[in-house]
Amino acid sequence: MARLPEYDRTEVLEAALHLFWRDGYESTTIEKLLEAMQLNRGSLYAAFGDKEGLFRNVMDGYGRYQSVIMRSNLTGKDEPIEAIRCFLEDFALHEGAEIRERGCLAFNTIAELSHTRPQLAEKASKQVGLLRRLFIKRLEQASKLGLIRVDKTAGELADYLVTLASGLRMHCKIKTEPAIMREIINLGLGVLAVPADKQPVDKQAYIQ
Repeated sequence: MARLPEYDRTEVLEAALHLFWRDGYESTTIEKLLEAMQLNRGSLYAAFGDKEGLFRNVMDGYGRYQSVIMRSNLTGKDEPIEAIRCFLEDFALHEGAEIRERGCLAFNTIAELSHTRPQLAEKASKQVGLLRRLFIKRLEQASKLGLIRVDKTAGELADYLVTLASGLRMHCKIKTEPAIMREIINLGLGVLAVPADKQPVDKQAYIQ
């Protein structure tokens, strides 16, 4: 009978996540990982293959978690622009300061590894792609309600929102005050919106 691993896989992956998230991929050495995960080298390689394999497992877990959060925020309100605002505020403001200041692991990975480890950057890009698709869905709903500008496609506006989200996480890393970040969100959403006095007077609830 195969011997069961003498560690909790969820716990060791969480330890690796926090290390990669804080220090980045290249600065996170095997030695640091072994210490944080409390594993020996043989156990780490047996379970994950190598550092890249471990990182892929970490990114999978991070992606699943973020998918739940994104879907919850972006589908949790009937009014689509308010749903987008809810996501951006949660994305930038509602975590503890120590977590906020790490930025977003997916955006960090794209920025760090696009030229050196493109296969890992591409994995992170797929997580950002889900966010873009969710933005498009809500923007299409907002367009049907007459709430957003019509001179840009939903895809173009979704790209803008992804850029806004990335910028907000950069502001987290440089410790921008929350009040300033809320104003950035207000300004960012203002770019999308039809002026209030030109919006439909009788807004029907969007039927999904």
